[in-house]
Amino acid sequence: MKLGRVSVGIIAAIVALLAMFVVQALETRFLGVPSGRSLVMTFLGTGIAVFWLGDRLGLVASAYTEPSLGLSTTAANSGEDMPRDGQDEIRQRLDAMLPPNSVSQPTLLKAVDLAKSDIGPCEWNRLHNADLLTVSDDGQTIRWESKKPTYTGKHYPPAWVPASTRLKLHNGTFQWDFVVEEMNNAQIGVGFMLLWDVGADWGFFGYLGASPTAWAYDPSTGDVVSNTASIQGGLPKFADGRTGVVSVYLELPRSAAGTARFQVNGVACRTIGLPEGAVVQPAACFLKEGQRVRLAGFERT
Repeated sequence: MKLGRVSVGIIAAIVALLAMFVVQALETRFLGVPSGRSLVMTFLGTGIAVFWLGDRLGLVASAYTEPSLGLSTTAANSGEDMPRDGQDEIRQRLDAMLPPNSVSQPTLLKAVDLAKSDIGPCEWNRLHNADLLTVSDDGQTIRWESKKPTYTGKHYPPAWVPASTRLKLHNGTFQWDFVVEEMNNAQIGVGFMLLWDVGADWGFFGYLGASPTAWAYDPSTGDVVSNTASIQGGLPKFADGRTGVVSVYLELPRSAAGTARFQVNGVACRTIGLPEGAVVQPAACFLKEGQRVRLAGFERT
């Protein structure tokens, strides 16, 4: 059982008060009068220690809510089919992306419809949000520095800034690293999404984990997120709030169900089930200026 952060905070405060009373009684008995400074330090130290211990023991619930739509925890980690409510939600959102009076229906891209060698180059897409993001000359590093003169958005900064690669992975086993060179002590998402014939489904506000067909690892919280909900928490965080590596492993058979895994600091998440013949695009999303991510170690076997 996991407790909410408010509940754990209340428990920590109660324990800290009890500890303070004990220290007060001891100082009164042996010193004649309690020290105000020691009481304050006891209260703060005990409260922080209780909250830290609860978090380390996995008793504190994630900042993300449990899944309620789209991929359930069971389905996401066992390869089962996506629940019906998640499929309907995706369908409604993708229908809205079609031209007016269109009679076609959005469908996921299939590996069988692509040449095995057609996976695209391993580099960031320079054209995606080019008025906010900058890609290095070799295409491997992308960063959000500051608003460019070409930016025409109504609000700045935007809620999230999505970034996509030019890869479309299928027909094979793949692995690569997202080297987060600067997280800037803020949330960031790195991961992948399934490709549709009408384009990628980013969900809302450009957050990578907002769609039921996208998965993001957030190293600020140690969560794997899909459809705006954590499908697995308690995973490693970046200790310094700035740098670290998130590795991704994909098994994408041509005509069978696939799988995916994230790994950080040698700890892998539970296996994520992917649909038959899936076509996958690595991507990321940024929350704060100064964030920077580099692609490394891309391999296909």
